[in-house]
Amino acid sequence: MVISGYVGGMRIAVTSTGDLALNSLYDWFTMDDDVVRTADVSMGASGTRPGSQSPLDYIDVIVSNATAIANLIIAYKTWRLATVPDRDTEVKFKIGEIEAVAKDADDETIERIIAALIDAQEQKKVEAKPPPEVDPQP
Repeated sequence: MVISGYVGGMRIAVTSTGDLALNSLYDWFTMDDDVVRTADVSMGASGTRPGSQSPLDYIDVIVSNATAIANLIIAYKTWRLATVPDRDTEVKFKIGEIEAVAKDADDETIERIIAALIDAQEQKKVEAKPPPEVDPQP
């Protein structure tokens, strides 16, 4: 399933303090059947990371529901546990102004990331609601 643009979807920018870790995580996401089925995943270039070895400096993920968010975070956790990247590697999940930063994959970290992303999704739903109709005055 491909979720295009913002129609019913929410954009999550995933960044990392290491280019190799970011590329590895991108590969992991795109090989995870549950992530591929519920999200649109691509690499993006912000142009704001001087000294980066690659012009592609973030993973762009578009999800449409809490299940897709959970699939993404489960994939992150399995990647973190399976690949054992540099212990100092930091991964950031960002939606608008809300962000969650992870240096590990313990249960507390995973719960914090999911809570932040679901909160961001709920805020987007509130922002997307049309204003209440007002009866015109005679």
